[in-house]
Amino acid sequence: NLIETNSIKVLLRKSIANLITIINLILGFSSLVLIGLSLSGTRNYIEIACILIFMATLVDVCDGKVARKLGTSGDFGKQIDSLADIVSFCLVPSFLIFYYSYELIRLDLLSLILISSLPLVFGAIRLAKFNAYSVQSDGSHYLGLPTPANAIFICSSILFYYQLSNVLLLEGLYSSLFIFDFLKKVLFKFYISSENVVIIVCSISSFLLVSNIKYSKFPKVSFSGDKDNIKNIFGLLIFSTFLFIGIIIKEYQIVMLFFISYYIISGILKALISKISGGV
Repeated sequence: NLIETNSIKVLLRKSIANLITIINLILGFSSLVLIGLSLSGTRNYIEIACILIFMATLVDVCDGKVARKLGTSGDFGKQIDSLADIVSFCLVPSFLIFYYSYELIRLDLLSLILISSLPLVFGAIRLAKFNAYSVQSDGSHYLGLPTPANAIFICSSILFYYQLSNVLLLEGLYSSLFIFDFLKKVLFKFYISSENVVIIVCSISSFLLVSNIKYSKFPKVSFSGDKDNIKNIFGLLIFSTFLFIGIIIKEYQIVMLFFISYYIISGILKALISKISGGV
């Protein structure tokens, strides 16, 4: 009886983490359905579809932490997590780029398929490498841009561009808070320069998935006096505060785009500095 009870407890603990992963998968599938409905012209659900992916990234952070906390990390959890990620963070961004390109750029079908497939193809390669080679998953950094980060970048870029396309005057972009005005001004001139900008930057970010550039993992926050932990807590507080305000004034996509752009660019700059320093 004791053995059976322990087995049931272990099964329940494993089910909790796997259930969180399945929620990620359902969110990704729901997003796909909404993008499909938007393509059919039924109604524009793109913003809701992107919000579901933002939620999926939060869920993705939680499932691994829950599994480690419960001591239920294993090969099955690792595989199902990757399968959920390939839907939510690879297939959905590809489908989203297809929708964006189909609506605004009107490329020929072959070019459209090839360009929009980049997040899916490189994301699948990255996830396979992550599972196959320990160097990809061990250590304090990721090798290459994580698929959730790429998904956030693509979703927030497209949401921001749609916001710009709905505004005729630059003054119409301004909000009541100076800091959000500043963020908009930083991003505005770059994204408004051409409708191809979104495709270019999303293609570049997708290539980064299979690069050897090091990107920081989600910080392990604790309340110790360690300097790194204090820095992590401070950084998360800043981001959370901006995001909370952004949600209230309906400017969350700007916050997401600004911070994820900083994350991507900082990784590139650190790699360049490291290479130059090593060369010298």
